[in-house]
Amino acid sequence: MRVSVASELGAFRDVARGLLARGVPPERVTFEDAPGPWEGPVDPGGLEGASARALPVLPWDFLGLAEKVVCHRAPERWALLYRVLWRMTRGERRLLEREGDLDVQRLRRMERAVRRDVSNLVIRIRFRRGVSDGAERYVAWYRPEHRVVRLAAPFLVGRFPALSWSLFTPDTSAHWDGVRLTFGAGLRREDPPGGTEPSPSPAARLERRTLSCGVTRTPVMLLGDVPGTWDEDGGVCFVGPAGKFLEVVLARAGLRRTDLRVSREARPGVFAVPLDWGDARSRRERLVSEVLEVRPLLLLALGSVAGQLLWGPGFRLDVCRGRLVQLSSEAVALATFAPSEVLRPGDPRVQAELRIHFEADLRSAADALRRTLVARAESARTCNDFSARE
Repeated sequence: MRVSVASELGAFRDVARGLLARGVPPERVTFEDAPGPWEGPVDPGGLEGASARALPVLPWDFLGLAEKVVCHRAPERWALLYRVLWRMTRGERRLLEREGDLDVQRLRRMERAVRRDVSNLVIRIRFRRGVSDGAERYVAWYRPEHRVVRLAAPFLVGRFPALSWSLFTPDTSAHWDGVRLTFGAGLRREDPPGGTEPSPSPAARLERRTLSCGVTRTPVMLLGDVPGTWDEDGGVCFVGPAGKFLEVVLARAGLRRTDLRVSREARPGVFAVPLDWGDARSRRERLVSEVLEVRPLLLLALGSVAGQLLWGPGFRLDVCRGRLVQLSSEAVALATFAPSEVLRPGDPRVQAELRIHFEADLRSAADALRRTLVARAESARTCNDFSARE
């Protein structure tokens, strides 16, 4: 049996309930992506005669996982989701709690990839002000790795509730008018609609001016500590109370989130669980590749696990926190607390002490970045003067 499913939870829910009601085992179903959007209830294979009572209720914990996995681009996600659901409704009710199960592991990896992509979209998105039908509107274009616009849009509404904005991606667009959030067709192009290229922030413009003799580099790169833990909003890194707190502290230190890039190499898992050497080695190799690609002037490791990713399993936050480490002739790195770790203590005095240290570390990092930018500006002027004489 061949079944087409749109990349939305509602479409998969309807298809899965229909297949379960008919008792169709996973090995008899071939799933494929539907060419268009979901337009309502689906009837796979003639279920007109099935009564409402025959349609099973899907487990709520499974639906929470499926909401993220359906946004993944892997074609096998449908078959994997239905196979796990079939097992859960055939006696393995607590299957999702078995971390050693291969199907569950694959679903969790997909879920983490989608969560990470949502975090990247929310943090990296750049809106530019424009005018549409005589009214002010902010527009942005972004290319996510997965189909995460419907997951990320509510975060953007919470961040910019008073603005009217439109976000375009190759798959979907999201539009907020200050009252209602709607979705539409995507935009398959490299630049935002109407040529509205996001304007760089002052720090980014300074960075570009200082690179007359070299290539553009990202000023700051953040390495997060374990997205997916309970203390982050929905498991998204640097979003929710911890993300708002981080944004306030960054602003006080003179760093803007528009000048930051969040590393893709984050480690989901239990908070503060040390990395083993094998895991650390493979993840550090990917991190090194990303750093070479981004070439940040300042790399901030927020949390103990982030520090282990950067310096290895021997890193200890209580010993190395707040120290500026020269990575190259220009780039520096600093490790400090994760923002969620600062907010976690119930004792106000302990929390205040952690906050003081956290803010001091970020101010120190910002001062180091400014010194680097000034040095690069002087070097660029020297280079330009020499070129003019030539």
